[in-house]
Amino acid sequence: MDAAKRKADFIAQMHSPEQMQLLFNHLPDVYYFVKDRQGRFMLANDTFVKQCGVEREEQIIGKTDFDFFPLGRAESYVKDDTYVMETGESIIDRVELAPDPGNSIHWFITCKVPLYSNDGKIIGLAGTARDITRAGLALQPYTEMRAVLEYVRDHYAQPIEVKELAALVHLSVSQFERRFRKVFQISPLKHIMNVRIRAASLRLTSTNDTIAHIALDCGFYDHSHFTRNFRKIMGTSPKEYRKQYMG
Repeated sequence: MDAAKRKADFIAQMHSPEQMQLLFNHLPDVYYFVKDRQGRFMLANDTFVKQCGVEREEQIIGKTDFDFFPLGRAESYVKDDTYVMETGESIIDRVELAPDPGNSIHWFITCKVPLYSNDGKIIGLAGTARDITRAGLALQPYTEMRAVLEYVRDHYAQPIEVKELAALVHLSVSQFERRFRKVFQISPLKHIMNVRIRAASLRLTSTNDTIAHIALDCGFYDHSHFTRNFRKIMGTSPKEYRKQYMG
């Protein structure tokens, strides 16, 4: 089946295509996509298409996250997709970390909503992602913390104290911790740990470096400290994670 027919057949099943348009009414700068029940891309805007590393929408139609993104990242997307399509519940304004191949860490705000056919069955989902570093005034609470996010991104391999981060945005430690938690729903220390774990995850699946070496390079005290926190966040050990995603 060619891309044009696949796209047309999918749209013909949709009960309310205008539901997708609602996602754009309030989001000035978005990555937009639609997937079918099997997680295959059916629609996307130019911004999302370029994020996949291709030039035209038809190049992604019928393909999945696993065709374009690192395995761990793709699996995370699919987990959210499965939740939306199995429960019918939307995911709205979830703040997420997304590493790129260069090991930079970016914050995205994502939304995913189920799509229904004329007979009321869920046939897929529509989603958006907003890159905080590119968004405008609508994301002001997040951009106020940009200096902190960039500092953690650039220095996660080194010891980082909360008072250093608070000084970057000219707040006391207590004010900073309250503000950060209000914006991102996690503590500054939890964010630092998440960045280190995400960076380590990429290293585990893209290099042959020893786990101990990766642990030290990503800001952990030692191998056991790294393994304990990795398992807590990723649900598996670094060794098992590497084996799973590197075959």
